[in-house]
Amino acid sequence: MSISVEFLQAKNGDETLKINEYFIHSKYNPIKEAEQLVDSQYTPHHTHIIFGYGCGYIVEELLKRRAFQENIIVVDPLFNNQTLELKHQASNLFAFNSKVIPIFELYINEIAANTRVSFKTICTPNYDKVFPNEYKELLRKIVDLQYKNRTNDYTLIRYAKEWQRNFIENLRNLNEDGTIEELHKQYNCPVVVAAGGPSLTKQISLLKKYRNNMILISAGSTTNSLLSNDIEPDYVVTIDGGEPNYNHFKQLDLKNAEIIYSMQNHYKVRESFSQRGYLIGTHSFNKLSNYLEKELNLKLPTLEYGGSVAHAAFNIAHYISSGPIALIGQDLAYTDNLTHAANNKNARKIDEAFIKEQEAFQVEGYYGELVWTNPVFQSMKLDFEALTMVRKPDAPYFNCTEGGIKINGFEQLTFESFLKKFASDIEISIVTKVNDIDLHLDIHDKLKRILINVNELKELLIKGLTIVKKIESLNQIDQKALKQLDNIEKKVNKLLDKIPMEPMTNSITIDILNHYLPAENETTIETYKRLNRQTKALYTQLQDAINYTEQCIKNVLENSEVENNE
Repeated sequence: MSISVEFLQAKNGDETLKINEYFIHSKYNPIKEAEQLVDSQYTPHHTHIIFGYGCGYIVEELLKRRAFQENIIVVDPLFNNQTLELKHQASNLFAFNSKVIPIFELYINEIAANTRVSFKTICTPNYDKVFPNEYKELLRKIVDLQYKNRTNDYTLIRYAKEWQRNFIENLRNLNEDGTIEELHKQYNCPVVVAAGGPSLTKQISLLKKYRNNMILISAGSTTNSLLSNDIEPDYVVTIDGGEPNYNHFKQLDLKNAEIIYSMQNHYKVRESFSQRGYLIGTHSFNKLSNYLEKELNLKLPTLEYGGSVAHAAFNIAHYISSGPIALIGQDLAYTDNLTHAANNKNARKIDEAFIKEQEAFQVEGYYGELVWTNPVFQSMKLDFEALTMVRKPDAPYFNCTEGGIKINGFEQLTFESFLKKFASDIEISIVTKVNDIDLHLDIHDKLKRILINVNELKELLIKGLTIVKKIESLNQIDQKALKQLDNIEKKVNKLLDKIPMEPMTNSITIDILNHYLPAENETTIETYKRLNRQTKALYTQLQDAINYTEQCIKNVLENSEVENNE
């Protein structure tokens, strides 16, 4: 589409802009128009996303209006060929052309991590008419990102205790298991990543036929479907910390498959595997990774973008092999009106009530048809697309699901064609025990040291809450009390670096960030009282978190003593 851009003079003498037949700013007073727009659209503590820069009037007014240095992100297709140039420079102001839209979530997660779901979209007048496709895609990306972050935050809060317990419990495995680094590029052969979508069922016969010609990685609960067909994978990837994940594994006894897991994985899942396991790091818990590195001299390789077990399995496939990768069973949709492959414990048929319950909607399918999916599956699809854009894998990768949703950026190939092309004349030997380095960690000693820090932190929190209570009873600012609280806060932060409890503190941070935001034109005494309420909430929640962590540690120590005495 050809674009005609004209800079004209408005009635009041200011510059205005016309694109094709549309005026982007007022023909009479573009500055006043921008003031009125910003007055009605500005929302405190939100990241503001402006579609269309034009002459920059809206950005100018928003920079004047914002009360808390909120992020402003400008997206304009006319930045593509430098038809327009950004005239403004300011803190937390970012400008992109439309090429960023397909991977918009990567940029906004980096820029606006704190706002999470608080985005305000402002469309410069008539930009949605000039660039309708780009605007629709941008809106869809923002909605998807909001849903994804809301889901992630809910998950973080919902599973904080389980992840905390699992981390402490899984410390016991560190002397027995290695890290995924031991398998880095140890293979040069085809790898098949099996997920549990309905389409997996049709690939079972091919899996059996070519079983010795591939490395087979199972994503989480998919293992049940494989085992029920007498197929044992080489590796099982499992990262989920909840009880439902454990329920998938608790009846299993895997003799040959090796587990690849995170420290947040449900600790009892490890009991179902006879062979050695491998640990991976996660992006979500940098402080836990720092603790392992500083206190235990253990560095866990952190894999690329994507938070589900399916993404982890795909990333691991590329990490351990330089050969081609095939995804099967990665439907991310209700193929043939089914939720999962046969023999998965969660498998069921879908109906109208299920579609409504899951907020399902239709999207383009593997064959170009419409298929039912849901917001969670859609988010996973976006992550698959994003992770291949962040760093394009150095080996070929194919979506061989033959059903489900279409994943952009993945070449589609039938599973049979993949196997005939890459796996017909190759036989695999599984790498075992790459190195025999034993960490010789005294986990008992480490846990007891954590308990010493826990007790010190508990005393500090009691002191802090005593000061907070004193401040509550006063109607004036007590500088001495503030200084005491400041000293306590510094000590608390230092101790939190020595106590591995990030799953708990992350959920607390989300709550504090959302509920104690400053108001516009807040007075000094209002700020003082708000920060005091915030400190009280923080310390009270930290007390609960530290008590829970302490109990987890004591449980491990007690159970270990029982085992040693048997």
